[in-house]
Amino acid sequence: MKTRKGKLYYQVGGNGDALLLLHGNGESSDIFAQQFHYFTKHFRVLALDTRGHGRSDLGVERLTFKQITEDILALLEKERIQRVHVLGFSDGGNLGLYFAAHHPDRIVSLIAMGANYEADGLTDACNEETLERYEELLALPDTDPEKIHRLCIHNLMLEELDLSAEALRSIQAPTLLLAGEFDLIRDDQTEAMHRLIPGSQKYIVPGGSHGFFVDDPKVLERLAKKFYTSL
Repeated sequence: MKTRKGKLYYQVGGNGDALLLLHGNGESSDIFAQQFHYFTKHFRVLALDTRGHGRSDLGVERLTFKQITEDILALLEKERIQRVHVLGFSDGGNLGLYFAAHHPDRIVSLIAMGANYEADGLTDACNEETLERYEELLALPDTDPEKIHRLCIHNLMLEELDLSAEALRSIQAPTLLLAGEFDLIRDDQTEAMHRLIPGSQKYIVPGGSHGFFVDDPKVLERLAKKFYTSL
């Protein structure tokens, strides 16, 4: 898909109501490779490589949730979709929360996996690693052509996490929050989001990691089926 700020890549398949898959930081839509076929049996699935990720161009000097949301709206426009179910992982879950808060008329439901609304909502070890990585990127020479690109992506976690308690309280779409028992997101962060989002559901996957759905695809299939059936 061409935009004024570069090309964006997405995969599409299946028929029915639209379902948008949003990957995490530094990843691509390929993270959903094991789920894509399953969901196309029930939905018209769109799996986007968000701006600056995977096969999509960066095209901007500063990457923000607002910019990626504009990209999502452009994608919906191109595919002539009025309202969409969103399933997001990690940063993709955070984007889903932002989209649900700012465009309630365009979203049917949200499943957010391993999401956080506060930059320090990560476990101490993960938070420390994220900050160390940031320092490493800052230390790269300005002549490194990848420096800006990598900083833009990394800053989505540190500087650009544009979510607030007020935004979460405003979410109207049915929302399911999922996290692994051994997630990189703190348990109290997931619980805080659950309390803030009206009528939201929460489930902690026993023994699950941050990417529990990659380790065991059937877990997500089962939980998603139960959630979508209840709508």
